[in-house]
Amino acid sequence: MFTPFQKIRNLEKKQRLIIFTVFGLIFLTTLAVSIFASYRYFKQKNQTYIDSSVPNIIDLDAEISLDPSQIKEEDQKTLNVLLAGYGGAGHQGGFLSDVIQIAHFDFEKKQITFISVPRDLYLLTKDNKGYKVNSLLSSGMSNGGGIDAGLAFMQKNISLISGLPIKYFIGIDFVGFQRTVGYELKSIEVEVSQTLEDPWYPKEGAQLDSCGYSPSEIADLTATYSGFELESKFKCRYEHLLFQKGKVTMEGHDALAYVRSRHSSSDYDRSRRQVEVLTAIRNKLFKLDALKNMPKFYEAMSKHVSTNLDLESAKYLAPLLANANEFTIRNVNLSPENVLQSSKSSEGAFITIPKAGMNNWGQMQSFIKNQI
Repeated sequence: MFTPFQKIRNLEKKQRLIIFTVFGLIFLTTLAVSIFASYRYFKQKNQTYIDSSVPNIIDLDAEISLDPSQIKEEDQKTLNVLLAGYGGAGHQGGFLSDVIQIAHFDFEKKQITFISVPRDLYLLTKDNKGYKVNSLLSSGMSNGGGIDAGLAFMQKNISLISGLPIKYFIGIDFVGFQRTVGYELKSIEVEVSQTLEDPWYPKEGAQLDSCGYSPSEIADLTATYSGFELESKFKCRYEHLLFQKGKVTMEGHDALAYVRSRHSSSDYDRSRRQVEVLTAIRNKLFKLDALKNMPKFYEAMSKHVSTNLDLESAKYLAPLLANANEFTIRNVNLSPENVLQSSKSSEGAFITIPKAGMNNWGQMQSFIKNQI
């Protein structure tokens, strides 16, 4: 016979187990890889110069109902989650979001669509202040509240410009991702579709290594060279990556490097690698006993992940995500090839804006709706 106290403890354990399991399903099937899908579009030849006095502005303070506890019956068909990736403490610009994506779940189609929002997408506020969307995280943190406040600020404003009702946010830094793949999943098996070789992948923590040069020699090099020509003089700051075509076992560092590598590839190639790693993570997750191991996973990741997923929402989502291993994965990249154009702000910074005009989000919203 259980005492009333024991019954309460057992109920609490079951509730925590639900949270851990649902959190893990969402996190590992949507976020873990999408922190690396950073899309930059500076190759557009016909650039426009923007006058910051454009009257069509967005109100960052607009009230939007995003209360997860008010989920309606019709919302059981779809779910939108904001995914934000950032370097974190110790990284230059650590709270500027390198990656901003919306994970759109369609439970009837058994499909997850990743909508990639370029970090340089530009908007104007009601007080005529310009923002790149990658700065929304740090801006939301500026008045106190930490990461959660920044993510909530992003959640509201990405909902406004995308036209999608985003109910949850999940944020993670690079350390959290590497520990997830290396410690909690004990490596992943990635099906590499094309051999990747990059002799210039930056070593973590080696950005300022002198590589044996004296201060005066470094000064001379800096005065003589610039850009990659200067960077290439400091070979000790880089490592050589090689991932052969076929099935490759990857630890956390390998998975991070595989998707972040830039020198020998394009944004579209990185998108392909993102899907490969995401698929590998999903496959590994469903080989594990999630109910048994999720509490340990959640405890290990709590220092690196921020989310507004609560108990009641977790209870609701559990049956919808039970077969997430069967979901197909699609990508929608907002870019100059469809609804965006490259431009420059009044300060001369490279930005991306809608083809329909500054802060005119209608065409982009229709495009997203048609794609999902």
